[in-house]
Amino acid sequence: MARWGWLAVLCGVPWLAAPALAQAPGGCPAGYVEMTVQGVVPTEQGMAVVLKPDKEEVLLPIWIGEAEAFSIRLRLERRRFERPLTHDLLDTVVRELGGKLIKIHVDDLKGNTFVGMVFIQQGKKTISIDSRPSDAIALAVGNRLPICVSQKVFERAGIRKEAPEPESPQKSPKDTPENLLKDIIDPAEEKTL
Repeated sequence: MARWGWLAVLCGVPWLAAPALAQAPGGCPAGYVEMTVQGVVPTEQGMAVVLKPDKEEVLLPIWIGEAEAFSIRLRLERRRFERPLTHDLLDTVVRELGGKLIKIHVDDLKGNTFVGMVFIQQGKKTISIDSRPSDAIALAVGNRLPICVSQKVFERAGIRKEAPEPESPQKSPKDTPENLLKDIIDPAEEKTL
């Protein structure tokens, strides 16, 4: 199977020829690409949340912690844990203080550490709060908010599918999702967000 074939299958991404980057729609400012969560994938290095823009065949994996992965999975499935998790608590705090989450950004990639921001509307003012992208993405998924990734992060860390390779009837142990994602980031450089 192609290098990113298993990742694509896990995330339900049909690979096509990659078109030129489209202008970000609606909720994202110029210079940002709106993306959606395609899934949360276990790897030998930990969990990764995989983002994808609507009109591109590019995947953006971001390594995250176990707690954030669990929260994102529950939120993707529209399920709740029996007691509030951290992101449920944050949602409640924002709402009870008269705020409304409006969008999140993944603004930068410093070394191998992604930098994010959460935007909250409170009355007539918009508040921006520094955030780990993993927490911001969990909030975005739970509140159905735009996930805006800066063009520079998208270009630097996005993985574009090249020419499709023919399917092989036999799967190699190298084609497991863990091994495929391991090739993206050198484990020595990896950081959990």
